[in-house]
Amino acid sequence: MKLLFFPILAGLALTTPAFAQPTTQPTDSQLTTQPADTTRMPWERRFWGHAGISFGQSKLDEGCPAGFECDDKDQAFKLYAGGRFSNIFGLEVGLLNFGKFQGGGGETDGWGADLALLAGIPIGANSAIFGKAGVIYARTEVSGTAPGFETGKERGFGGRWGVGGQLGLTKQWALRADFDRYRLAAPGDHRDLETLMLGAQYTFR
Repeated sequence: MKLLFFPILAGLALTTPAFAQPTTQPTDSQLTTQPADTTRMPWERRFWGHAGISFGQSKLDEGCPAGFECDDKDQAFKLYAGGRFSNIFGLEVGLLNFGKFQGGGGETDGWGADLALLAGIPIGANSAIFGKAGVIYARTEVSGTAPGFETGKERGFGGRWGVGGQLGLTKQWALRADFDRYRLAAPGDHRDLETLMLGAQYTFR
């Protein structure tokens, strides 16, 4: 799954044009009134807010007890919103349903809410590649009959990191690809979850 993700990022960078050049020279008055590219807070004007939805594959690192059938992959989806303080830095929150997984004679499922700082490189007017790091608050429920297999419900915090890229279609709309890894609270211990997703993003300008 990881190997499929990096060609996506490379394609975003190679197929996206460089910053568009103005067709006419700006006047002196335009130069004096053009706002500087400074850091902005969410409550200030010109904070670049965005929202989106993504779908894709999830994989849970849970282990498979001997003698039981296991399926560690499923479909996941995510809703997210955030904004960029500048061309480089941003902040994003999301709500993730990471699917259902078979193992230990039962199922594992759940959801999470995450918060991540973004840092990236803009490419053109509405394209970029970026990294993410933050925390996730997850709720997991595990059932099963395998001896020694931890079951029950668990809530708690864990770390999360990821990389992503977006390809601008218009000034507002973009296609987006993300690879993320989450550390989920689970009965007995934490478990690692990976997601690879594609989706659409709208930027409020």
